[in-house]
Amino acid sequence: MDECIFCRKEGAGLICENELAKAFYDNFPVNKGHVLVVPKRHVATYFKASQEELSAINELIFEVKEVLDAEYQPDGYNVGINVGEAGGQTVFHLHVHVIPRYAGDVENPRGGIRKIKKSIVSYPLEDEADEKVYNKLVRDKIPAIIEASGKEPVYRVADEEEYSYLLKEKLWEEVREYSNTRSAEELADILQVLRSLVEDQGLEWQELESMVDKKFDECGGFEKRIFLERVKN
Repeated sequence: MDECIFCRKEGAGLICENELAKAFYDNFPVNKGHVLVVPKRHVATYFKASQEELSAINELIFEVKEVLDAEYQPDGYNVGINVGEAGGQTVFHLHVHVIPRYAGDVENPRGGIRKIKKSIVSYPLEDEADEKVYNKLVRDKIPAIIEASGKEPVYRVADEEEYSYLLKEKLWEEVREYSNTRSAEELADILQVLRSLVEDQGLEWQELESMVDKKFDECGGFEKRIFLERVKN
């Protein structure tokens, strides 16, 4: 299907492939090295795929692990599939998430994918948690707001290198939230992160606006809704 973003993935954008499946990096990674493995045929969900396609996907999952082990040396993995809107699926082309996990990437990884919601029957130690873990960049006044609510924020100040990385992670977070809600408030959050990214690059906001104007003059904007399918020689 030409309109499916996963169907269109090919060539240099792939990490590996076989006859029936292909693998590529997620555009909105949960962690460094987050990969999607999908069937080449447009199949909506896991339960619609053929046994041959599932075998091909499974084969690539192991190939992807070898690539990620060499590139990122993760400490663990989450491998999972969202099926249906209620299961969190947003792109209806079957895709398997291969997410590298790193020691310390969350405060307490116990339970893994079980943490998508609270258990009907409590998992051992699940009810003992007396804190909510975020491990992400937040706005400057958030610790004070938390303290004013009677809770205790546990935080630290990132160094310059980590801050640059966290800003990029924050941008992806806000883009994902806007994609899900399409609210003006999320657009404002994206703009705030962009302002911080511009400052982190050592630029002035006016410089960025000048670049925007220059690109608009040279290439136009997006008002005409042009979707480029291909270029023929």
